[in-house]
Amino acid sequence: MATDTREAAPRAKPPARAGGRRRTSPLRFYREVVAELRKVVYPSRTELITYVVVVLVFVSVMTAIVASLDFGLTKLVLLVFG
Repeated sequence: MATDTREAAPRAKPPARAGGRRRTSPLRFYREVVAELRKVVYPSRTELITYVVVVLVFVSVMTAIVASLDFGLTKLVLLVFG
């Protein structure tokens, strides 16, 4: 037997903004973005080259691992199922 649910479910309140503040103007947002970008520490040229090489080596190794697993599993499936 089903439960009678004729009462309306309570409505959820819309989420309040953080701290109850109003939206900022686009100009203030832009100024805050620029201020945050001034705090960023960019890597030197040698650090950047090192990071790029590390990423390329890692991606190459992972590609080789995935390709070899794919090749091996394909051969195994073909061997088992003909």
